Amino acid sequence: MRNNLSGKHSILPTLFVVLLFFPGLVSCAFLSSQSVSPATSNAVIDWVNFIKFGGITYVAVSLKPGRSLTTHDLGPVFTTVQFKLEGNVQDPGYHSKNGDAAFLNSGTKIYAVKGYNPTFRLAAQESTGITLYEADTNPYARKGKDLLDIGGKVQYIGIVSNQDGVTELGAIKDPKQVATLINLVLQASVNQNSQGGNQRYFIAFHLADGTVVTRSFWLDAGELARGILLPDAFGLAVKAAVSVNQ
Repeated sequence: MRNNLSGKHSILPTLFVVLLFFPGLVSCAFLSSQSVSPATSNAVIDWVNFIKFGGITYVAVSLKPGRSLTTHDLGPVFTTVQFKLEGNVQDPGYHSKNGDAAFLNSGTKIYAVKGYNPTFRLAAQESTGITLYEADTNPYARKGKDLLDIGGKVQYIGIVSNQDGVTELGAIKDPKQVATLINLVLQASVNQNSQGGNQRYFIAFHLADGTVVTRSFWLDAGELARGILLPDAFGLAVKAAVSVNQ
């Protein structure tokens, strides 16, 4: 399934519907839609822009409203793509393997990103620019810190509209409060089979290097995508920040 980089995220067909700025792919075929012709029984697959290494599935993310990555952000080569799915896989039941990529050609170099754990961020340099990938599913994640390497890096937290994925409805900028909330995220338990909720915002973590990490947050369920189960204090802070601007 192709990740919508306009501020809405990818749809998880078998797990739950999420426009991630991502979060939510299927751990098998990662397709957003499939149609089957009765005459030919051929499935048409629309892949998410993902890569998989070390058991971790990463999806391409929008860098807006933050800055774009440059070559100065790239660390050493982390690994290379082994297999491109688009054009080579027609089975919607295909289970992705380490080394797979939806759209990157075999042999494409995958780089670490300076300042970040490679279990969180990786990047690929393409003719159109640098694509940033962030971890979506990690079978080894037990705490939020295993999915989001943002400790000590967040300048402020923006709460973004679910309607357009762009409009900032509120912001949390007090350094002590930001530090407290980020600690809640990093120490929260993880359940990547969680189904989300109904009342959603996007949470934009504005980082010190000028980039932004954006995740869906279901206020009623207390879940930060993907599968980070936050205490009520986080949701109360979000509601308070939004109410200031109402």
